Amino acid sequence: MAHALRKLTHPLLFQGSTAKKRYFEGWYFKQVSADGRSVFALIPGISLSPRGSHSFVQVIDGTTGATRWFSYPLDAFRWSRNRFEIQVGENRFSDTSADVQLTDGAGSIEAHLRYHGLTPLPFSLGSPGVMGRYTYAPFMECYHAIGSLDHRVEGSVTVDGSRFDFSDGRGYIEKDWGTSFPRAWIWAQSNSFEEPGTSFVFSLARIPWLGRFFPGFFSLLLERGRLHRMATYTGARIVAARLSGRELALDISDRESVILLRAERSHEGVLLAPEQGAMDRRIGESIDARLHVTMTDLSGKVLFNGSGSAAGLEVVGDMSILGVLTEGALNSQAQNPDSAPTSGMPGKTSEPPFP
Repeated sequence: MAHALRKLTHPLLFQGSTAKKRYFEGWYFKQVSADGRSVFALIPGISLSPRGSHSFVQVIDGTTGATRWFSYPLDAFRWSRNRFEIQVGENRFSDTSADVQLTDGAGSIEAHLRYHGLTPLPFSLGSPGVMGRYTYAPFMECYHAIGSLDHRVEGSVTVDGSRFDFSDGRGYIEKDWGTSFPRAWIWAQSNSFEEPGTSFVFSLARIPWLGRFFPGFFSLLLERGRLHRMATYTGARIVAARLSGRELALDISDRESVILLRAERSHEGVLLAPEQGAMDRRIGESIDARLHVTMTDLSGKVLFNGSGSAAGLEVVGDMSILGVLTEGALNSQAQNPDSAPTSGMPGKTSEPPFP
């Protein structure tokens, strides 16, 4: 019971069990250099499937889109029950550091990074994490948590002999666990804004629930120490969503304010993602995209306006089932019988009753 409570209040802790038959759990550590020219994400995790189980580390270079995959036996994965610390082979990750030494046929990747001043989400029993009360829902295909919206990074990453300095850089940590990633989703994140300490993250996904599904989303904006949250579970809604080529536009509103998100994809790397526990799915991710975020009150007064560089951006799957209008696509539920009803507003959610 004590360990279950510890996992709830500290979601970066390993949430699962290596005895499961179909399961994945992965952590995402992103670091951006002080000048914004170097961006690397380190993704350790485990994959459990009847066709084979293993642990792994993925690496994506945001400036080139190059990705590399390093596979390890399942028993190379170690974790602490009392604090967040995991190990994949000799590679160690915690909420204060990442130390990796990876080798493949192409060369080697070595990283020695230290994290300071993490910004986790505030915890309450009514809203224990970024998923709100859905944190408590059983049988979700994928759970999501944020370990730090923004923190300072010190150290370096060396790739095939080339050293990248991350002194006074910025970092971000999140994680996912469950059986599969959603059939379709959008994810956008940046904490490289003009004003240090600013962070924005958005996610919209097709969420299966008791034989049905609904498009659920959350949006978090941290600026000047204030956290602004909009989500399906807070009563917010997406009033417009459009994808045109490499450009994404989203308008989100609640009873107090409106957020306008504009995003542009850049270099994309191919990452492996889970399907029934197995890392069989290939997805594209940019981590040098650009975001522009504007927040206004309902009268139109600008409360925040900023551009985020070195942004993570994923646009995966059939956008019509999320209610996103795409250039040249027919916005017809008759042509997409699996798509979500939009009640005349692209992306407007219809949330099922929570048990």
